[in-house]
Amino acid sequence: MDNKAYLKEIAKHAQRNTSSKKREDSNQKKVQVKFIKEESIFNQIDFESLALFREMMTDRYQSLYDDE
Repeated sequence: MDNKAYLKEIAKHAQRNTSSKKREDSNQKKVQVKFIKEESIFNQIDFESLALFREMMTDRYQSLYDDE
């Protein structure tokens, strides 16, 4: 690679890695976050479903521990 080609490659690299104000503005996205007060997550737990899930998992994985 001769000196002229090398300088062209360096210029391309510098142009790609230097951000302009216009390019930065076009890449920005606005995000709006809203917090809504609700009941505590612990008040929303359905304990009957949780008990059923526990029984299902016990039935599924109990054989893994019976072999030991």
